[in-house]
Amino acid sequence: MIAASLVVARIFGAAYNKPDWLFWAAFGWTAFTFAYVFASPLILLQLVVIWGVTAWIRPQDEDEPGPPSKLETLTANDENWHRYFRHHCESPAEVAFLDAMVEAFNLTPEKGLLRGGGLTLQMQVPAMNYRPDFLIDDGLIVEVDGAQWHSSPEAIERDAERDKALAAKGYEILRIPAKVTLYKPDDAIKLVRQTRSGWLARKAKTRVIRAQRADGMIAKHKAQTNRSKFSMSGLAASVENGLNSFTAGMDNINAELRQFNERAEKWIEEDRKRVAQEADERMNRLQEELDADPELAKIYEQISAEFDEKR
Repeated sequence: MIAASLVVARIFGAAYNKPDWLFWAAFGWTAFTFAYVFASPLILLQLVVIWGVTAWIRPQDEDEPGPPSKLETLTANDENWHRYFRHHCESPAEVAFLDAMVEAFNLTPEKGLLRGGGLTLQMQVPAMNYRPDFLIDDGLIVEVDGAQWHSSPEAIERDAERDKALAAKGYEILRIPAKVTLYKPDDAIKLVRQTRSGWLARKAKTRVIRAQRADGMIAKHKAQTNRSKFSMSGLAASVENGLNSFTAGMDNINAELRQFNERAEKWIEEDRKRVAQEADERMNRLQEELDADPELAKIYEQISAEFDEKR
């Protein structure tokens, strides 16, 4: 009976490739078997076999991609979108870094990533056989390292091997201690900006060098192909074209470097204004406390006077 159950379910599944037909065939055969061998010790085993075959024989066209994740559907108009991205962080230090990046670059969600300030930020994106904490502009990896997991000699060696493998594939790696993101998030943002500027500058320079090499190879190939037809005018034209290509490449490098410098100056000015604003706010809060507590005001005046004398 068990063999017959297998054969029937298999035949129906292969012939029709329909899960509904297979279900009802298995159900009908189960009812028939139950009625035919009621109270038989083999009934439970037969039921297991039939339902197991039902689950096993599935049409291939039922394998459809799953629905998009929650992050992929979020937009800036969604309430509490920030909370969903924070939920994907794996430590408080990563949450602090995410918050600092969102504030510094005015990031908003777009198809599963965060975009703003001329950059993109992704979280827990697979890179080779690894899953970095954050990925900026599809090439700058940011790892937030906690002392508990990254300070031992074994962990340091493991991180170095990982960084070497990722760098070989063209990734730039920035490791930020967890205590920096937790207690000095502005310093973490400065590290990101400095590392990103240098990385983008190197990428731009590499592109120009590759373009110049390609132009040189093409010119060399043309020269070898047409060597018998070369004349002084052709040589002069080739030299002129080479100089024009070199000049255009240098102009591109200078333009990109100027853009980087302008952005860096803008970031420095923004940091300076933010620090000045924080200093003013702290002084205002201190003055409010002094106004509310005369005793504290006297102590503060004494300390200030002693400090001025020492200076």
